[in-house]
Amino acid sequence: MADYGRKGFIRARNVRLMTVSVRPGQPNGAASSFLSGMIREPLAGARAACPVPKETAVALASPTRTIEGLIRAVEASDADWGARTAINFPALTVTVAAMAGALEKLAGEATADLIDWVPNAAITHIVTSWPSKIDAGCAHALGLLPDPDFESIVADYVRENSR
Repeated sequence: MADYGRKGFIRARNVRLMTVSVRPGQPNGAASSFLSGMIREPLAGARAACPVPKETAVALASPTRTIEGLIRAVEASDADWGARTAINFPALTVTVAAMAGALEKLAGEATADLIDWVPNAAITHIVTSWPSKIDAGCAHALGLLPDPDFESIVADYVRENSR
C-alpha cells in the first residue's frame, strides 16, 4: 500500500495500532492478552496471570482511543493527513505494576489480589522486545492523544461493560 500510495495509484493511509487494553471478550493466545486479562478477569471475580515482571513498561491504548484514531484517520482531509502514508497511534506508557495499582484503586485490594504474578520467560522476552515509548507526533498533529492514565481506561471499561 505504501508503495502504491507514494506512486499515486491509490490513496493509502496506514495506522500502527498500539496494544489495546482493556478489551472485552475472552483471553486468547496472543503474548499481549494478559494486558487485558489481568484487569478484565479480576473484575469478573476470576484469577488472572501476569507473566512479566511488575516493572515491565508497555505502550497501550484504550478501545475508545483506538476507535477515535481509526475514525480520525478515515475522516482527515488530504491536507491534514499530508504526504505520509503511515502514522503511529499515540500510546500511554505504563508499567504492569501501575496497571494493577489502578485496578486496586478502583475495585479494591481483594480484586487486585486475583492477579497471580507468574513469570513466563518466553512472554517476558516477547513483551520486553516491544517499544514502550512511541513517537506519535503525526497523530498528535491530527488531534489524537494518548489516554491520560490507566485508571481512566479501567473506569471506562467498567462503565462500558457493566450495563
